[in-house]
Amino acid sequence: MNITLTGKQVDIGERLNKHVEESITGTVTKYFSSPISCAVVFAKDGEEFAAEITVHPAKNIILKGTGTASDPYSAFDAANTHIATRLRRHKTRLNDHKQKTSLAELAHESVFSFDENQEEEITIDDNAPLTIAETDANVPVCTVSEAVMIMDLSNECAILFRNSANNCISMVYRRKDGNIGWVEPKAQ
Repeated sequence: MNITLTGKQVDIGERLNKHVEESITGTVTKYFSSPISCAVVFAKDGEEFAAEITVHPAKNIILKGTGTASDPYSAFDAANTHIATRLRRHKTRLNDHKQKTSLAELAHESVFSFDENQEEEITIDDNAPLTIAETDANVPVCTVSEAVMIMDLSNECAILFRNSANNCISMVYRRKDGNIGWVEPKAQ
């Protein structure tokens, strides 16, 4: 990672330079394995020192953190803590976004398989409607009211969704009387 240190009316000594490089490298590489660059700017504002850190941990991601204190080390440590918090939050969002794709896998696993070698006699009613298994399903994470809105906009009679309030799979459907029904499994 390329680290650039700049001082505006502040002399950056060898000890401060080493402290900045070790701290920033440890903070950024904790969340991103191969960061691109980092820029640290120290400035004097009256009696206070200000440190501003700009980190470019990956392509199209730029995060900034600031800190002020009575000495440059404390100002940098405050800015470094700010950057660590922002990196952690961003990495959590990236991981959460990746995990949302597994909701389709969860729906796929809930489909029952049909054993063709089954010995039981199956009676088929020719007047019964066909049951069609759709293996690919988009299971959105939303509130109940958002699920009703999605159901209305897509002109569907039912929608399966993951309730954002309790993270459980739920379903809303249009009843025969025109009202909306909501099915949610009991907590175990």
